[in-house]
Amino acid sequence: MTSAMRSEKRNELLYTAITWAIVLTVLFPVFWMALMIFKPESVMFERPTVWLFKPTLDHFKYVIEMGFIKNVGASLIVCIASTLLVILLGTPAAYAFARFQKMKGRDDMFLFILATRMAPPIALVIPFYLIYAKIGLNNTYTGLILVYLTFNLSFYVWVLKSFCQEIPVELEEAAMADGYPRSQVLLRIVIPLMRPGIIATSVLCFIFAWNEFLYAFMLGGKEVKTIPTVITILITAQGVKWGELAIVGMVALLPVLFVVFLLQRHIVRGLTLGAVKG
Repeated sequence: MTSAMRSEKRNELLYTAITWAIVLTVLFPVFWMALMIFKPESVMFERPTVWLFKPTLDHFKYVIEMGFIKNVGASLIVCIASTLLVILLGTPAAYAFARFQKMKGRDDMFLFILATRMAPPIALVIPFYLIYAKIGLNNTYTGLILVYLTFNLSFYVWVLKSFCQEIPVELEEAAMADGYPRSQVLLRIVIPLMRPGIIATSVLCFIFAWNEFLYAFMLGGKEVKTIPTVITILITAQGVKWGELAIVGMVALLPVLFVVFLLQRHIVRGLTLGAVKG
């Protein structure tokens, strides 16, 4: 084995060790949270740490009795519905901004879209609350879905526009030369090519909606309680219910992990092909 090959082997082992160190560092809090799910309260904070203990299911009983399963369902309904609406409305909008360079007021409209994303949430939640109080959308799924649609749509259009610009316009011109109208070009040519970007961006929109607290707390009220808003219930006057908090935290983590794992191939491709440039 030559010195160059030995050096390459050492570098490979070093990079592998560094990668595993990073992975273990990231996963250790998840492992610790998993332990807390089954730890009895009596050994939760023993020092030194108790690694061997008799597992308990009491934390699950409390979580079920408090109706947290309903809150998970509420989060899924709001996040999935808002993400689907973002895809439905944002995809043709991003395509229009990318292709119709001479559209009247194009730059002003795009700047307005970006401005809605740049504004701090606390600056918009009060106007939303007052408007919803007038039209009866407070404490409703529809109201929360529309809010998430509002602040995710601008992000989606902004990101997907840069991805659409990387698709060769010659492909569309060739399709239109064959007699396809613009709508068919979008559906049959552009959207299939943008699929990795659409998936990557929509997953980010789903995660933003899933983790959002302020709008859900102010506008969801007592009728629509998502996971981030009910976690505070576990911080009581008697103390923090750490086992139950770990269960809810793990439940909040699982849908995101599932979506990312299921669509990882498309997400990686979308991110590396420029879906988040600009």
